Amino acid sequence: MFGKVWMCIGLLFILPLNAQDNDILNKELYIPKLKGSTYEVLKKISDLSGYLFMYDSEVVNNERNIKIPAGDYSLKDIILQVTDFEIQIKVIDRHILLHKSSDQNQHTERNKSHLILEGIVKDKENNEPIPYCSVNISENGMGTVTNQNGAFILKLPDSLKNTSVRISHIGYESQNIPADLFMDHTIDIYLNAQAIALESVIINYIDPQKILKDMMENRSRNYPSRPFYTTSFYREGINRKKGFCSLSEGVFRIYKTGYNSTSKEQVKLMKMRKISDARKQDTVIMKMKAGVSAILMLDVVKDIPDFLEIDGNMFDYRKTGIETMNEHRTHVITFEQKPEIRGPLYKGSLYIDEKSYALIHTHFQINPAYIEQANSLLVANKGRNVNISVQSAEYSVSYRLWNSKYYINHIRGDLHFKVKLKKIFSVPSLIHTYFEMVTCAIDTLNVKKIPFKEVQPAHKVFSETHYVYDAGFWENFNMILPEEKLSDAISRITSKIEEKIEF
Repeated sequence: MFGKVWMCIGLLFILPLNAQDNDILNKELYIPKLKGSTYEVLKKISDLSGYLFMYDSEVVNNERNIKIPAGDYSLKDIILQVTDFEIQIKVIDRHILLHKSSDQNQHTERNKSHLILEGIVKDKENNEPIPYCSVNISENGMGTVTNQNGAFILKLPDSLKNTSVRISHIGYESQNIPADLFMDHTIDIYLNAQAIALESVIINYIDPQKILKDMMENRSRNYPSRPFYTTSFYREGINRKKGFCSLSEGVFRIYKTGYNSTSKEQVKLMKMRKISDARKQDTVIMKMKAGVSAILMLDVVKDIPDFLEIDGNMFDYRKTGIETMNEHRTHVITFEQKPEIRGPLYKGSLYIDEKSYALIHTHFQINPAYIEQANSLLVANKGRNVNISVQSAEYSVSYRLWNSKYYINHIRGDLHFKVKLKKIFSVPSLIHTYFEMVTCAIDTLNVKKIPFKEVQPAHKVFSETHYVYDAGFWENFNMILPEEKLSDAISRITSKIEEKIEF
């Protein structure tokens, strides 16, 4: 899945520690009797020492059973006993990187002008991957998000090698990790769940509609009012019968207008690539229409949905908790249409910053109780000999703070359908379509409308767009890593069809 780590000084030599590293690693700790997996024992040592461990789980076996008798140990000795006496140790700030010198660097060989930072973000308590973490460089607005397996890759120009990468997710303590730690290494990053003090939870009743009203009234303070550009990675795909069908990816230059503007937003296609499984021939062909348009419409701060129009009196709102994001507390507000309101409206959750009243994340779905009535909204151009029924439709939208304003960061939509041919012995098929966009860079200087002839039609079928594949461009561009299943499917079929579609 990821390349092995390496050390540039050769196979038989050990990287010398600098004086500061020696001071830290020679520090003695009293370690109580420890027993458990490598992961569990390292987690305990992290708690005792105050240092966070970074390592590739292909280098350090997390599942190996460890027994450590109680006693005084130097930090270096206890690390080597728990992991491997051939392990290399590097200390940067409050992080300890574990790696092996025998692993060969593949990143530098394939691209010496860029830093390639790879990692997997996991929950420190249960070792589970955390999807859709924000991975950003605060200095210039560059970034990406983790995929559903918690994995990410971030490609930076060499000039940013001394910067820090900020990794954040609602409900977790954010981490600022020096880019140096990623140099030539793939590492697992563990986030601590952010605990909320009990006295902060037991509070007087706060009217959730008042919070939503404050959010709307503070949009001018929290969101950009002037046009700006985003460089955005876009992906849409179709899976059928739990298998891969097609995938289209593009890089857009998006002209975004201010939160209160009625001017039309524009999309310019910079680069594109696509792939499909030619072996999956069928009489039912699914095409995703208006996926590009959806990523514009899902900027809910600008294109206000019905669940944020609190004066409409169609929804019930409840304040259901407090979470954290970037060390800020957020109100968690759930909403659902009133019982007497019939029809396919949305239900979901809103995360609103306690101090700024900025909406930073929302997750919502078409109310499952009325999902059958959503067919006319989500299915277009259905053939006469086929029945298509929507099973579910879910959406996620997040914003991130940059230069004192919140900008659109990540959008994802997942739609599931049941498709059945109008034949007596036809077996229904389950089809999953999805689209996803992440903001890779933000530009607020010299912003002008995109010339008309360069504008990508947002409502057309994106996968049918004509393009020229540019391999050199994709090598250095930031994107959302495909999930493991998707990556495996692509690797199985690419060699057979790459000449035909240039992917």
